[in-house]
Amino acid sequence: MILMLRPFTAALLLAASLGAPAQTPITATAATPAPLSSAGSNAPIRGVVRAGAEATLTSRLAARIAAMPRQEGESFRKGELLVQFECDRQQAELRSAQALLQVQRRQLDAQTELEKFGATGKTEVDVARSQADKARADVEALQAQLRDCAISAPFAGRVVERLARAHEGVAVSQPLLRIQDTSALELDLIVPSNWLVWLQPGTRFAFRVDETQQTIDAAVHRLGAAVDPVSRTVRIVARFRGDVQRVLPGMSGTAALTPPATKP
Repeated sequence: MILMLRPFTAALLLAASLGAPAQTPITATAATPAPLSSAGSNAPIRGVVRAGAEATLTSRLAARIAAMPRQEGESFRKGELLVQFECDRQQAELRSAQALLQVQRRQLDAQTELEKFGATGKTEVDVARSQADKARADVEALQAQLRDCAISAPFAGRVVERLARAHEGVAVSQPLLRIQDTSALELDLIVPSNWLVWLQPGTRFAFRVDETQQTIDAAVHRLGAAVDPVSRTVRIVARFRGDVQRVLPGMSGTAALTPPATKP
């Protein structure tokens, strides 16, 4: 079957084929990645406040808690009593061991005197001396246990969480208290790794705390030991140089850290 075109339609098709410019073939090109900026130098640097030291105090013996004077949020001094255990049984065992030690020492003295007169042998003296040494070791072991009946604060700080209560029986290594040293708060910040060119310990900046709306002076204390190769960032630790009475660990904020202007 032959398709017959009208003269007007055929003329339009002929004109389109003769006068239309040739179309350029479309070729696919790979997208060029955008160059990395100064790792977000214009972005705000966020930071988190953390305690200079933190510890979870655990029990070193199986006993009942007699007292835990400090409540959550309360401050304490270094060396202050934080946990007291009931150790009546250990004290009684210590008295018994001390009495046995006295007996063993007297027996050793008696055997030593008899040896001078030839009334006993060297073996009997050695046995008496070993028994006295064992009794002394038992006393020292019980004295060490009694020292564990009281837990004192390793540093000045605040109680974060009470994990046990007074009059409860606890097992060995059971957590009792979480404490933090809030006297030397630190700041954790993540900054671009290329800032290591100019950023160094002692660099000062202002830090605005979100929760209290305070702006506090701070300074870089130490630089991170490694750079994240993916994000091209590095962790730095700073310390406050201003009043931090209202600042608590876990608060966050923004650091006014900007790289120096480069000379043209």
